[in-house]
Amino acid sequence: MSIDQRIPDLSDKELDTLHANAVRLAESGSVQQRQQAEGLLPLIGAELETRSQTKAAIAAAKPKRVAKKRAAPAESAPKDDADAE
Repeated sequence: MSIDQRIPDLSDKELDTLHANAVRLAESGSVQQRQQAEGLLPLIGAELETRSQTKAAIAAAKPKRVAKKRAAPAESAPKDDADAE
């Protein structure tokens, strides 16, 4: 199985690493490495975009959590001088 066929099965971290390596090889690899990297970069970019959109859609679908306000601590009632006697 070639790397371009494995892209959808890669984890997010693996895909990020592959992208970084492809960018590096496209800039400074041998002629063959540059050609392969330039062929992979559009595929990797499309997969990254798809995953980004999927994550955004999931986040938008989740209900937002509203922080509950805590009740203010009740102040103790002032003591009457009459009760003290």
